[in-house]
Amino acid sequence: MFFPVWLYAKCLSHDSNSTAPTASFAGSMQLLAGVKLCTGRHITNHPHYENEWLRKRTLQVGQIYGRRSPKEVHDVMISIDANYIILEDSICLARARPGQEGCRFPDLIDLSNGHRLDISLGDVYDKDLTHTKVPRFCDEVRHGEQQYSQFFKLAMENPTFRVYEVA
Repeated sequence: MFFPVWLYAKCLSHDSNSTAPTASFAGSMQLLAGVKLCTGRHITNHPHYENEWLRKRTLQVGQIYGRRSPKEVHDVMISIDANYIILEDSICLARARPGQEGCRFPDLIDLSNGHRLDISLGDVYDKDLTHTKVPRFCDEVRHGEQQYSQFFKLAMENPTFRVYEVA
């Protein structure tokens, strides 16, 4: 993950200055470590602890990068008490390098959900996966269409991060 430090600082500044001290954030584990350290806000999953419950929770949070409907993502965020989602374009819009197809975080989420990827992994893998027409949540929410905006309100945006308040 690469992004300019000032964009990260701007995101953390927003989180600290524009949210309640009891607000809870969902996002990638590497980003949430900084949110916890720099703002003291609650986070939904932590990268420094490892157990079965946390692995399942991290998979739930990861649905923000999967092919999930806004209602499904909203239900997950409510179930884990997340008040805000922080989306990173460096994860959402990442391109696979040649020979590493299926290794991006969104691909791993799709595979764990049993969804086919945009590229074929070969008959041995594809036969057990289903095609879904549901678009990738992290990319579609940015357009602010009604089916998304009823659940998620854009709170802050910069060229790298988007923070959404969970309705």
